Amino acid sequence: MSYGFTPYDKKSYKDSKRRRKQALKAERTGKIEPLSTAKRRAIIIICILLAVAVLCGGWFVYSRYFAKSDNESLSQQAEQSADEKLLMIINRQNPLDSSYVPELKDFQNVKVSNLVLDSLNEMCDKAEQEGIELKVISAYVSYDEQDTLYNEKLNELLANPDYTQVRAQAAAQKLVPPAGCSEAQTGLLLGFDVSDSQAMAFIERNCVNYGFIQRYPQDKEDLTHIAHSESLYRYVGKDNAIKMRSYHMCLEEYTEYLALQ
Repeated sequence: MSYGFTPYDKKSYKDSKRRRKQALKAERTGKIEPLSTAKRRAIIIICILLAVAVLCGGWFVYSRYFAKSDNESLSQQAEQSADEKLLMIINRQNPLDSSYVPELKDFQNVKVSNLVLDSLNEMCDKAEQEGIELKVISAYVSYDEQDTLYNEKLNELLANPDYTQVRAQAAAQKLVPPAGCSEAQTGLLLGFDVSDSQAMAFIERNCVNYGFIQRYPQDKEDLTHIAHSESLYRYVGKDNAIKMRSYHMCLEEYTEYLALQ
C-alpha cells in the first residue's frame, strides 16, 4: 500500500533527471531544447492552415476583382472580333484564302453566315406582318464556285469580238469578282429578289434597322469597283448600318472613317 505516495519508478526518475539536465544546459548555453514530435506536428499543421488561408484569400481577391476584369476583356475581344468580321472588305487587294469557310446556317434554299441569321429572320418576319414576302436568292458561295462563276463570265465576254483579253477581264471583275475576291464567300452578302416593288421598297426603307446596307450603290462604283446592284445587300450590324446611312457612306468609306477615329 502506497499511503498516498507515488511508488518509486527508477526509470521514470532517470528520465526526469535527464530532461532537467538538458533544460539547465540549454538555459546556460542559450541553445533551444529540441522540439518533441508532437510539437513539430502542431507547428506543421499550423503552417499548412496559414498557407491555405492565404491561398483562399488570394483566390477571393482575384475572383472578386481581377477575374471580372479578365472576363470583361475577353468579352470585349470577342465583340471586336465579330465587328471586324462584319466590316471586312473583300476584293483584289484584300482576298480571302482558298481555305476560308465561315460558320454557316441554312436559310430558305441558301446558306448564310451565322452572324446574319437572327437579323435576317427578324426582317423577314416584320415584312410578313406587312403582307410582304422577302426571298433570298443568293448568299454564300464557295471558293471553287466563285472561280467557276468568274470564268463563265470571262468566257462569255471573250466570245464578244469587241472585247480584248484585258478589257474582258476588267469587265468581268466588276460583275463577278474572281475567286477569293468576292464578299459572297463570307456569307454576309445576300441577294434579294427585288422583282416585287413592295419587297424592294420594304428592303430599301428598313434594311439598316436590321443591320443591312446596299453593298454596291450606284454613286459609289468608283470606290467599290463593282457594278451597281439593286439586289445585293451586305450585313454589317445594326449600329454600323444606321451610321453608314446617316453619313451616306459605302463600306469602303466607313471603314476608312473608323480607322481615322
